[in-house]
Amino acid sequence: MNAETFSGLWYIEPAFASRMQAVILPRLKAGIDPIPGQFKQSAAISSFDASGDYDDVGATLKYALKAGGGSIAVLSLNGAMSRFGICGMGGNEFLNRVIQRADLEPSVKGIVINAHTPGGTVDSTELLADSIRNFSKPSVGYVNGMCASAGVFALSQAKAIVMEDSVSSEIGSIGVLMVYANQAKALEKEGIEVEIFRADGSQDKARLNAYEPLTEEIRSEIQADLNEARRAFVGYVRRGRAGKLSSDEVFSGKMYKRKQAVSLGLADKLGSLQDAIRLATRM
Repeated sequence: MNAETFSGLWYIEPAFASRMQAVILPRLKAGIDPIPGQFKQSAAISSFDASGDYDDVGATLKYALKAGGGSIAVLSLNGAMSRFGICGMGGNEFLNRVIQRADLEPSVKGIVINAHTPGGTVDSTELLADSIRNFSKPSVGYVNGMCASAGVFALSQAKAIVMEDSVSSEIGSIGVLMVYANQAKALEKEGIEVEIFRADGSQDKARLNAYEPLTEEIRSEIQADLNEARRAFVGYVRRGRAGKLSSDEVFSGKMYKRKQAVSLGLADKLGSLQDAIRLATRM
């Protein structure tokens, strides 16, 4: 912005222009932004992009700001977590985009992740957790009744966690599992025999299925994958809750009620969503 910005014709009230002259001219002569930061107002977040097309990220952030009182964006993390959610909305990738946009918007002063989730897939959980951790403004996680597994993975990266003060509130399930069901015997009782054919050279194609017995090699691979995922999970929680965890027992996969959760360091305090918003405002 320079002197040319203020040239030409203006529709402006003369008394106001006279007052602003004393502020703007000295700054122009000094070669600095003529409008002091405290006088600037951020443009409202729009639900449409520059081309006039619907902007789902902008619309979500606009609604989130309204829920947070105008400066704190309250973002929902509800239900089972996955990369794409339902039809691409509400998934980890989408929430990651919203958080990144919030970091760039001057009108967003902080975020509250309002979570009620049983967890979800390992895939893309690190993406969301990194997005929360790298958010440069205040971030608060809010446990809205329940936050388990992948939800804790992500929420632990917020700068603080508030837990709903309710007898049913719980958080935890820090661990990784896989359920395998071999249906061969059940199908055999029904008189159904399944045979799988593979092309030459495709001997490793879909070796993990519900019809063929697991080999020791496959069992070892599954266990190695589970252990690696757990190491990442525990590492993220340790880093996100550094200096706050009082015991390693939280890594057993158990769920914890509100008071024990705060005592063990999985949450910082009990309160309402409004308390979480106020905390983000004060950070």
